[in-house]
Amino acid sequence: MPGRLVITVVAWLTAGGTVTAKTSMAQRSVELEAAIKKIDMQLYRQNEADIRAWLDARIAATEGFGVYPFTGRYVGIDGDRATVDLNRGILADTAAQILRAYEMLGDKKYLEAGLKTADFFLEVQQPAGNFPSGATILRGDKATAGGGKHPPRIARMEDGYQFRPFALLLYAYKLTREKKYLDGARRCGEMVTQHMQHPEWGWCPDVFDTRKKDPYADGRSHHGSFGVEGGGSYSDFATTDGFRMSIIMYHLTKDKKYLTRSAKLGNWIFATQLGESKVRGWGDNYDANNNPVGARSFEGTQIDPRNFCRFVGPQLAWLYAMTGEQKYRRLFEETYVWMRSVEQPEGWAAEYTVEGKPCATLNHKLFLYEEPEKWPADAEPGYSRGKVQLRDSETICHMLQEGGRDALRRWHRGPVKYSDKQYLEARLAAAKRCTDESFVMRLERLDEEPHSDYLPQNAPTKYLARVRLRLAAPGSPNLPIEARVWRRTGLFRQAWLHAYHPALGHASWQYVWDVRLALGKIDPDTAAVGGRGLEVMYFPLWDVMGDWAVRCIETEDWMDVPMP
Repeated sequence: MPGRLVITVVAWLTAGGTVTAKTSMAQRSVELEAAIKKIDMQLYRQNEADIRAWLDARIAATEGFGVYPFTGRYVGIDGDRATVDLNRGILADTAAQILRAYEMLGDKKYLEAGLKTADFFLEVQQPAGNFPSGATILRGDKATAGGGKHPPRIARMEDGYQFRPFALLLYAYKLTREKKYLDGARRCGEMVTQHMQHPEWGWCPDVFDTRKKDPYADGRSHHGSFGVEGGGSYSDFATTDGFRMSIIMYHLTKDKKYLTRSAKLGNWIFATQLGESKVRGWGDNYDANNNPVGARSFEGTQIDPRNFCRFVGPQLAWLYAMTGEQKYRRLFEETYVWMRSVEQPEGWAAEYTVEGKPCATLNHKLFLYEEPEKWPADAEPGYSRGKVQLRDSETICHMLQEGGRDALRRWHRGPVKYSDKQYLEARLAAAKRCTDESFVMRLERLDEEPHSDYLPQNAPTKYLARVRLRLAAPGSPNLPIEARVWRRTGLFRQAWLHAYHPALGHASWQYVWDVRLALGKIDPDTAAVGGRGLEVMYFPLWDVMGDWAVRCIETEDWMDVPMP
């Protein structure tokens, strides 16, 4: 199989070691003590101080309103009034990072700060259970919905508008056990899984009018710059998030009603698959009759390669792990092979026709790469890895080849409570990471996307080198040229700039987490996060954050789902 394997199955199965009859806990304890002595405690203290300063500055930046954006564009403050843009669920992401800081550092002021955002979402949650696209906060008063791109009754699904606040409330519930957070999450979960998800096909639209008692009765769909209404969308996690919410609700309650509509999603994936001969792929949006439709100016009716690696590929893997039906595995592997066959040194085309010809949709018009003379004067055919990567699909393929469905299911299992032996092993593994100069830290958009805006081309891959890089002052000659100015100032420094793509500060957080875990300052219950959730980017299991939204509840076996 072509391509570089990022995480081998053998390495995954043996990561951290195991306590055997020949390796007693006493021996492991001696190893841990020796490893701890090698940790650079000054580097640890510098990183913890840097993270705390950054957190405190972020919290102070919005003047007590309780919402913490990555940039000023999401929260506008005018005296005692703040206007809030809830685009992409970004405020849930930032609050989750602060809650994770509480778990890492044990400082209750970070718990209180993160819970302010959770309370904000409860205040603006609508009677139907959805979260709006905009809100207003008056200092000393409750927040009110409104001012967004859609009326509050409209539930926007793509870009995490529903999923990420839903997950934040469950994260808050996990940390506090306060019922109000569970109730809020349940109301949103009910709205999505019992009303928004299509009863016959399991898809979710981009936008959903919560006032309609039977929204799909007329069989019509509308599409435009905000996506589809009355039709299904793969784009920007609309359908993926609906599926994930149903699985989370099932694990939370063990009620099979949450699986009824998601069980139909496999049929929709096959019904919407585009391509002739060996070509495999999916469009961004479909109407009520499963015909591809255009939406935004660059979303046409052709195959968008990002839909496999981001959305359909993980869904096929989950469905295969849950049901054991070989058709899901076959379609996954066939699509992976075709995607590799059209890969160019620079990546993939913007789109492909059903015959597999490279093309692009520009201003709602289709242009073929083989006809550059017909393109607009300000555009030209090109290939890119900006939104397409096969690293995660490659990981899945290798697991399937090595161990089939059993390997895939084991990948999603993990303890929700550590035994004394497991906790010792976790501490020892963390200590070794903190002292191994050769350890390579996997970060998204590092190896396969060297041109990325998120990471400079010559950023180091070794873990400790990245930790030291974070502490270098802006403009330092030790920094890669691109990093001397890019995202090195103010609140950008430690931010997760995208829900799935950690930025330069990620290594610092991981290092502080690892040192504190090695020292036993992170308790066993916090260190054990359960099995791997329904992630769409395959992070290492030791990752301090990863896709936090699928860690909002702790489940030992995420694939133990009795699909109807």
